[in-house]
Amino acid sequence: FDKYPFLAELGFEKESLGCYTNGEWKSGEETVNSVNPHDNSITATVKLATPENYEECIKSMEAEKAAWMMLPAPARGEIVRQVGERMREKKDALGSLVALEMGKVKNEGDDEVQEVIDT
Repeated sequence: FDKYPFLAELGFEKESLGCYTNGEWKSGEETVNSVNPHDNSITATVKLATPENYEECIKSMEAEKAAWMMLPAPARGEIVRQVGERMREKKDALGSLVALEMGKVKNEGDDEVQEVIDT
């Protein structure tokens, strides 16, 4: 983890929690390691979410989906634009993450992030 400062920049911790629900991260006790495909070293650890965490997440998502659908299209478009802007701000770190997780060279990771931004 400490070898990759961009992980902290993106909000990851040495041991991150596995499910984001209602504005907070949740998990159970079971963990899984994220492994660098290039050298099989452990890059970070994730505490897996429980089935209950996921059920809560799905129910929350369904409630938010109804609110999202009621937003006028220009308001939804503005939110999507803001997401793209935040991704542009973190493009270098996100490209590094994609490269690390997929065993790609940095340029390929950056290109994948740019494709998402452009979509």
